[in-house]
Amino acid sequence: MKTLPLLASVALLATSSPLLAETVADIFRITGGSSTTRANFHPVEIPKGGEHVLADLEGPGKITYFYITDDTVGKWYPGLVLKIHWDESKDPSIEIPLADFFGAIGGRATVYESSFMQVNQACFMCYLPMPFSKRARFVLHNDGDRDYRQKVAYGIDSEQDPAFAQEKSRLHASWRRGNPVKGGRHLLMEAEGRGHYVGGFLQAVSRQHHIWFGEGDTIFTIDGRTFVHSPGTEDEYGSCWASPAWPTYNTSVCGHVLNDNGANRMYRWYLANPARFQKGIKVEIQNQHLNGTPTSEDADDYTSVAFWYQEDSRKATPLPSFEERQLPSFDVNEKSD
Repeated sequence: MKTLPLLASVALLATSSPLLAETVADIFRITGGSSTTRANFHPVEIPKGGEHVLADLEGPGKITYFYITDDTVGKWYPGLVLKIHWDESKDPSIEIPLADFFGAIGGRATVYESSFMQVNQACFMCYLPMPFSKRARFVLHNDGDRDYRQKVAYGIDSEQDPAFAQEKSRLHASWRRGNPVKGGRHLLMEAEGRGHYVGGFLQAVSRQHHIWFGEGDTIFTIDGRTFVHSPGTEDEYGSCWASPAWPTYNTSVCGHVLNDNGANRMYRWYLANPARFQKGIKVEIQNQHLNGTPTSEDADDYTSVAFWYQEDSRKATPLPSFEERQLPSFDVNEKSD
């Protein structure tokens, strides 16, 4: 672990988010909203380079639940990309490979349950609240190397409510891969403006399976201040004193859901402590191995999906091409990370 200042002033990380769905304490509360669902089960054909609109919703409102599956039973075609547009924006604020959006990095699903995301019996579920004032469009884009033809089932729950007409917060997400990580650091997300980071997924494929890969710290830069959030990868994702035999687990806010032949997959949600920013934020994680003392930088294959809210819709982080995303681990891709 590098010696950046470990700040105890986690006052920067506020203790609640106004965008979360009702808590147990508030489930009784009656609002001015009216709920609806857009659901379907039908054959979907998307030619190579084409798109299919799952839903085009009128606002003001808030999406409260989104699930999807197809008859590959969890073996998603990696050329399917989920695009989400807010209001009248021509550019999506979310442009993520569909499986990866739910944490099934590279299309490989593992069963887990958390507060915001869940995968169970090939059903991929998202509970992240998504407010919008005018319009919300969910689109599947095929940027792969063949046509897509499958039976697809999906549902999008939402509530229309005039209260969201003035709500500026919009959900954003980014997909990044360092193959390999360069300079010992992987960028999880970066944004300018005002908002808060709520977490996401990380998959690390290690070159050296027998050596502990997770000595890297998580580093926040918020409004120009840089500090370490967690002194070690396993600390960031909900356990301590891990080793190459790191067992799998999943909880409401953090989990380690895959440990297979050097591939480790994790998630972390800042449910009670979203990382708030007023001007900008950058979140990185070090790629360090335990090779004695001190630890040493490495160049493993890191893939991440990060989620945050910020005012108004911003254009999504550019998604690498299908060919780049499909490169095997450690085939050097200069455009990554």
